[in-house]
Amino acid sequence: MLAPHLRRRRTSVSRSTPPSDHVDRILREQARRLFGRLVRGRLLASPVVALSFLALAFLDPAPWRRTWLAVAAALVVGVSIWEGRRAPGEPRAPVPVLPSVALGTAMQLSVVATTGGLESPLLPVLLLLCVVTAVASGRSWLLLGVVSVQLVAVWAMAAVAILGRVPGFYPALLGGGTRGGLGDAHLVTGAVVLTGLLPAAALLGVLLRRTVLATWHLVEDAQRDALRAHAERADELRALSGEIAHELKNPLASVKGLAALLARDAGPGSKPAERLGVLRREVDRMQEILDEFLNFSRPLVPLSHESVELGALAEDVAALHEGLAREKGVAVEVARGARVPVRCDPRKVKQVVINVLQNALDASPPGGTVRIEVQSGPGGGGRLAVADQGPGLAEPVAGRVFEAGITTKERGSGLGLTIARALARQHGGELTLGGSPGGGCVAELTLPAEPATDTAPRPASGVA
Repeated sequence: MLAPHLRRRRTSVSRSTPPSDHVDRILREQARRLFGRLVRGRLLASPVVALSFLALAFLDPAPWRRTWLAVAAALVVGVSIWEGRRAPGEPRAPVPVLPSVALGTAMQLSVVATTGGLESPLLPVLLLLCVVTAVASGRSWLLLGVVSVQLVAVWAMAAVAILGRVPGFYPALLGGGTRGGLGDAHLVTGAVVLTGLLPAAALLGVLLRRTVLATWHLVEDAQRDALRAHAERADELRALSGEIAHELKNPLASVKGLAALLARDAGPGSKPAERLGVLRREVDRMQEILDEFLNFSRPLVPLSHESVELGALAEDVAALHEGLAREKGVAVEVARGARVPVRCDPRKVKQVVINVLQNALDASPPGGTVRIEVQSGPGGGGRLAVADQGPGLAEPVAGRVFEAGITTKERGSGLGLTIARALARQHGGELTLGGSPGGGCVAELTLPAEPATDTAPRPASGVA
């Protein structure tokens, strides 16, 4: 029967953590991308716009418009080049939002004023600027400034057209004169309508931005709920499976003991004794798998630091595997120079070295050599490398050897390397596995000069 404390386990995932920072960061990145694309698009279009201004200035008889359009053409090219040089190549690079919006507003109003004011065919672009500013910047003071400048400009252009004191205010290509033919009431009505439409366009942009933000908040909340539920379920399953594995060890020990008794009664060399020997070996293998699974499912216990000489530890592990290496026809060499003292939990570090050495012995062909090399780390600490002369890592599992359940052995559980790297990281070090230039694999364990300060229990699966 399962222990009561394992029936329901809850994780520390909190739903109350505010996701606004993450969402705002995403929105800022998207705004940077949008501004970058607008700036690059304006840079590409600037020659065409500048040439159009110069052509209009050449054909128009009004001196003030010629001067204004010539200056505007130079500004379009200059500002586009300046913005293009400052435009981000990467989405995280800073974007000149305020200068871009200010210059864009000034250029837009200049174009509208030089093409007829309230009678200009380009007047609707004022609404587009309000929407883009609201969606991309998210700064209320900047949006308020853009709308205020536009409203002042609209009524100023209406007053110029009504008073009729600017000769050639309407372009010659569009008919010429102080206005295009609309009456005073029409101009005033247009200004009043724009006075309502410009804030409405800004409000639409604000609503679009808030809608996007709300959608992202909902998506992130749903993701967090799913992750919390998954974490809770994973913890429950890990606890349950660990308890089941623990409960299976006792029946297996009984089966192994009974098999030994039956083999003794059957007599040595008999067929039943051979079969019972196979049964005992399979029970041993099942117990090894259960031990690995229990190590994987239980949290990592805190470290017990001691001063250890890494070379001596490597020689102890090599001596433990001398019989297994001789049985496989593989030589084990330990190359060590000066002393490499480290502070670590020797039991856990030995477990890591045993795991990688057994893998190297399993991968090495008869007549091969497994070399254990111990050196000092570049910043202190120690480095232990185990190199074999086997076939190397197969391509499908080359980048996944530390994932639970991934193994190249026919009877492997796929948990050994996962636990070994978890133990190395618990020390503040690292365990890597890669190919060797001369063939085979090299497993490298690095340990820091100072032991890890965080020795709180953590799940082995979560570390790996």
